[in-house]
Amino acid sequence: MTDTNTFLSQISDEKPVRLFLPVVGSDDRKLIICVFKYLQDNHFQLLFKTGTLPVDQIDKEMTCLINLDVGGQSVSIEAKILRIIDKQTLEMVSVKTINHEQMREYFRVDCTVPILLRSVVPEEFGSSEDNWKISGTTVDLSGSGLRASFTEAPPEDTQVRLEIALPTTETTIVKTLASPVRISQLTEKLWDAAYHFDEIDDEDQDAIIGCCLVAQRRLLRLKVQVKGR
Repeated sequence: MTDTNTFLSQISDEKPVRLFLPVVGSDDRKLIICVFKYLQDNHFQLLFKTGTLPVDQIDKEMTCLINLDVGGQSVSIEAKILRIIDKQTLEMVSVKTINHEQMREYFRVDCTVPILLRSVVPEEFGSSEDNWKISGTTVDLSGSGLRASFTEAPPEDTQVRLEIALPTTETTIVKTLASPVRISQLTEKLWDAAYHFDEIDDEDQDAIIGCCLVAQRRLLRLKVQVKGR
C-alpha cells in the first residue's frame, strides 16, 4: 500500500467533502459538496445529489481538488477523473495528497488583491491606539497564508485581523485572524510581510483556494501560449 492509498482507505464512506471541479471554457472552479466512497488502491468515487453535478461542463483534462477535514485538520487530494459513471457519480484516481503544512507552498500563486490589517481588539473595548488599520496589497496568496506589501510598518509579533478582497464575480471579503511570519523593510516607505492564517472559516478558505486555482489555471494557459509562439 502506498501512503496515499493508506490515507484514502481510512476515510469513512459517506464522508462529506468539497470538490473544486474544473469547467470547460472557464478559469473558474465550481465548488460542490459531495460524498466520498473508497474503492481500492488509489481509486474512489464521488457521489452527488441529483442535479448538482454539471456533467456536460466538466473539463476532464484538468485535475480536480478535493478538500476534507480529518481529525480537525484540512487535507486536500489532487485527483484525475477516470470516468463519469452517471449524472451522480464520478470515478476518480488520486494523484497526491496535500496536508496543512504543505498547503501554503502548493497553493501559493502570484496574486495582487487589496488587504486590510486591523487590531484584534474590538473598537468598543480598545483605546484610540488600538483602533488602527493598515492597507496593503498581496504579492502572493495561498489557502493558509499570504505575502503582502505595505507603505507603512505593520506591527511586529502581533496577531491581527486580516481582510482580503477576492476578485470573484461579486467581490468577496474574506476575514481571518493571522500572525506575522516575517516582516522586512525594503525601502524607506515599503515593507514586505508574510502572514499565516491562525483562524479561518472553511467557506472563506474555500474561497481563497478557489481564487488560487483560477490564478494557477490562467498561468498555465499563459505558459502554453508562450511555448506555442
